[in-house]
Amino acid sequence: MSISIITPAVSEPLSLTDVKEFLRVDHSDDDTTLAIMISAARELCEQYTRQILMTTTIEEFYDMFPDYTPADKDIIYLSRGPVQSVSSVKYIDDAGDEITINSSKYRTDLISQPSRIISEDGWFSTKDTTNAVIVEYVVGYSSASDVPAPLRQGMLLVIADMYENRIDSVKRLPTASEYLWNPFRVFTF
Repeated sequence: MSISIITPAVSEPLSLTDVKEFLRVDHSDDDTTLAIMISAARELCEQYTRQILMTTTIEEFYDMFPDYTPADKDIIYLSRGPVQSVSSVKYIDDAGDEITINSSKYRTDLISQPSRIISEDGWFSTKDTTNAVIVEYVVGYSSASDVPAPLRQGMLLVIADMYENRIDSVKRLPTASEYLWNPFRVFTF
């Protein structure tokens, strides 16, 4: 499976003011550097947790529909969370045409982590090609204030570590960030 961002987030979960207050920085000399660190910390959090923090539209690609027996187990597990909505499920049929599946043919479970799409009558036959199934969905929190405090705090700790230690280190994340982020990790099968 692979992912493509269709509409990226328009804001960050932490503002420059939040970060400067946390770091106790009262000058603007490092504002550009801190803005880069905010983005880097968000991306690191998103990679670690497999959650997208701010509202983003993505397409997720699969080589084929899942094929389970019995048919009531035909489930697509979405790899990122929290999912706000599923926009479409499409597939490339045997003739090579892209077909959008009517939403009455599947159910969505956006509460479970990972979120899932369940077929009502079984999935369709796809062309034997890569990325034959395309799911477009909206993921992320609606506003920065909706992002859970542990995710934001973990980001602040990462930024503080980057700001204070401007060289590479062996350890990837501050331990406290890992502990704060672990309960939010999304695992797919």
